[in-house]
Amino acid sequence: MHLVAVTLARPDPAPSQLTAETVTDLIWVHSRPEDRVEHIRTLVDPDLYRIAAAIIADTPDAAVANLRRVCERALRHAPSLRGWHLVPA
Repeated sequence: MHLVAVTLARPDPAPSQLTAETVTDLIWVHSRPEDRVEHIRTLVDPDLYRIAAAIIADTPDAAVANLRRVCERALRHAPSLRGWHLVPA
């Protein structure tokens, strides 16, 4: 298991209207068993969401790829995340 993190940001730095718990729930809703996510924690800054997750994977890079895939899915499908994007690694 690896502890990895990604950051979501907005191009226009508007303050977030979502709580850390809501963002965490949105990520959980879009995770699938094959993503092997075990735990998610989100910290909310005014224009950033910092998402950390414990993911079962062979390597840290594979774990990051899994988390990024889950976040990309959430960004595509969750209306409340429109305008947000993954910060490049």
